[in-house]
Amino acid sequence: MTKTITVLAFIALAMLCISSFAQEDTASYWLNKGNESRERAINETHNQTEREIFLQEALRAYDKAIDIDPQSASAWFKKGELQIDFLGNFEEALHAFNKSTELDPQFADAWYLRGKTLTAFGNFEEALKSYNESLKINPNSSEAWYWKAGVLAELSRYEEAVPAYDKAIEIDPTQASYWLDRGGALNGLGRRDEANASFTKAVELYGDTIELNPKNVLAWQGKGTALYHLERYNESIQYFDKVIELAPMYYRSYHYKGKALQDLGRKDEAEELFAKSKELGGI
Repeated sequence: MTKTITVLAFIALAMLCISSFAQEDTASYWLNKGNESRERAINETHNQTEREIFLQEALRAYDKAIDIDPQSASAWFKKGELQIDFLGNFEEALHAFNKSTELDPQFADAWYLRGKTLTAFGNFEEALKSYNESLKINPNSSEAWYWKAGVLAELSRYEEAVPAYDKAIEIDPTQASYWLDRGGALNGLGRRDEANASFTKAVELYGDTIELNPKNVLAWQGKGTALYHLERYNESIQYFDKVIELAPMYYRSYHYKGKALQDLGRKDEAEELFAKSKELGGI
């Protein structure tokens, strides 16, 4: 009897091991593992080395999922998302999003992130096509409308950009960047009063964000930029100084502070800041 129980226990253990190995041999298992590692990387805010380890673990897991099932649009998407959001490898990201949309032409988020990747490459016309494909599938994505508007503005197609910004704001009126960039497009059309109203709203929303998180660099930069466009140059400089304090390697703060000083007639100081911006890899 004891021998029989031992044999049964061994068989049960063997079946458990086989089941575990079988599970590890599926794309969905590795996709979940990649998602877990990605989440751990997001939550790791203190140890950069640990964060990098988690990101590489996630990448390996997504690659494993693709090896097992190269027809998985989700695995290709997750790999591309990791590349563009965390690893900064835009060529790899574009390849992944191309595969994802090829495998699933109804994958709205893949079209959207493909558009963002193409925007980073400066391929605005092709990016616009991707945003349009994404919006055909999911017309309620404020982010896709916002990025589409940004590409239209880059192409100086302001008449089309403003309605796209309006649509993004209609869906999500809480995003300060939508109001800020809408103001820029309105300026491009010479609609100064409307632009100023949009910049004023951006100032308000960025202020709310700063109140909630005083270390939010993008909020300080955004509010400073909105104030600059409102020609409130001295105020804007205070915000750019705060950005420089929080993130001294962020070139945009030096560039915009330089523009504000230039408009105040302080040209020598402005030139120093423009040089600093270029030294940091900016404009």
